[in-house]
Amino acid sequence: MEQNDKYSFLYEVAITVGESLDLKTILDRVLDKIIAFMKVDAGVIYVINEATLEMIPVAFRNLLDEVVRDLCEKRVKVGECMCGTIAQCDREVLIFEKASLDPRFTRGVLKKEGMEFYAGLPIKANGKVVGVLCVITHAPYVPDEELLDTLRAATLPIGLAIENGLIFEHVKREAADRSRYVDFKDIITNSPRMHEVLSLIRKVLNVPTRIFIYGESGTGKELIARAIHYNSVRQDKPFIPINCAAFPETLLESELFGYVKGSFTGAVTDRAGFLEAADGGTLFLDEINSMSSNLQLKLLRFLQDQTFYKVGATASVQVDVRVIAATNQIIEEKIRDGSFREDLYYRLNVIKIDLPPLRDRKEDIPLLVRYFIQKFDKKLDKKVRSISENTLLILMKYAWPGNVRELENVVERAVIMAEGKDLLPGDLPPQIASSLQQESDWTLERFEKDHISTVLSITKGELKKTAQLLGINQSTLWRKLKKFNASED
Repeated sequence: MEQNDKYSFLYEVAITVGESLDLKTILDRVLDKIIAFMKVDAGVIYVINEATLEMIPVAFRNLLDEVVRDLCEKRVKVGECMCGTIAQCDREVLIFEKASLDPRFTRGVLKKEGMEFYAGLPIKANGKVVGVLCVITHAPYVPDEELLDTLRAATLPIGLAIENGLIFEHVKREAADRSRYVDFKDIITNSPRMHEVLSLIRKVLNVPTRIFIYGESGTGKELIARAIHYNSVRQDKPFIPINCAAFPETLLESELFGYVKGSFTGAVTDRAGFLEAADGGTLFLDEINSMSSNLQLKLLRFLQDQTFYKVGATASVQVDVRVIAATNQIIEEKIRDGSFREDLYYRLNVIKIDLPPLRDRKEDIPLLVRYFIQKFDKKLDKKVRSISENTLLILMKYAWPGNVRELENVVERAVIMAEGKDLLPGDLPPQIASSLQQESDWTLERFEKDHISTVLSITKGELKKTAQLLGINQSTLWRKLKKFNASED
């Protein structure tokens, strides 16, 4: 390889990573340059999500549609399959022939890609793996060592670009969060039970007491935690969310408390943990029920005096952190079976917030649907403006085991499928309709009754306002209610 070609390529990569702070834009451009320079067929750049340890395929080129769909929808985590192992072990992998047959590729779909040559390199920033670069060919390919060295050198500016891009995204997200959550603007509700929750939250915003949030999956526990933080005196300090179930025990300990250089294999430098990063702000511990007994004890000790020891350290660290814990499990049952410490529960459960499931706040469904339609119509560049009455009634009758998160996903899918300005029943996922097939009463009278009950809930029983929203006069509404009451007697 000509030295000029090598230096020209590395110069182009360095220039490219400085052209933008948008991570996807940078990595797309860099990957194009790498594929052209290496004369390979395809490639992908993964970025590690620190919170979930998922390998996010931010940039990819020339892969089978089926492979792309699998990588995006069923994300590999650190330690899984080939790229996850590269990230975990911080070691490159080179396979010079019949790469698709290598047993380290545990995802069956990758075998369909027909890889002959494969190179997977860890991407690092400040001594830590932040991503993985993979390039492949479908035909025999034998790069010389100098070409591979050049590719290795290119990972250095890419690592810095990823680090800067993640910082930029974090800053943007923080700014957006402040705007979204101030005065609870992002909490869409007309539900009396949710208004009781908000009333309780307002009373405890600026006191340092710990809060325990219980709610089924998808009810918005992190949304509430963020609202507490961004409406409190801590709003200008960090909000650090952690899903405890996403980390193995040993990794969660080092991520939570941090570690010192040399404390374990791979600890090449001192590192602050989530507790230290959240100093002055709020630490949100979701799915805390999944935390091991050993970590529960260490967390308990921290809560007693706000001090802790990094892994491998002999000196303690003191911080000022408000802890908000959450679970979708009935924690009292976990205490009885011995999997959760009772003393930790009492430390965390100073103020308990119970979030109602969506099936118990169905009056919020019309509001949420309108909100999600506007959100996804803009995001997906569609022309959907509303939802038909029959479609809304179907959504009102569904049980929503996944709560608000499931409703959001359903509306997003419906907006994608919609061909007109209104969401229609055919735009909904098949499981919504199939779950309602057991419903015995599908008469129009039943739908009308349910719809009127919903609007009455929204107006808190005000007949005049209910009649206006329904588009009928008040005497007609009164006659319908009398008829419904008579049919129940």
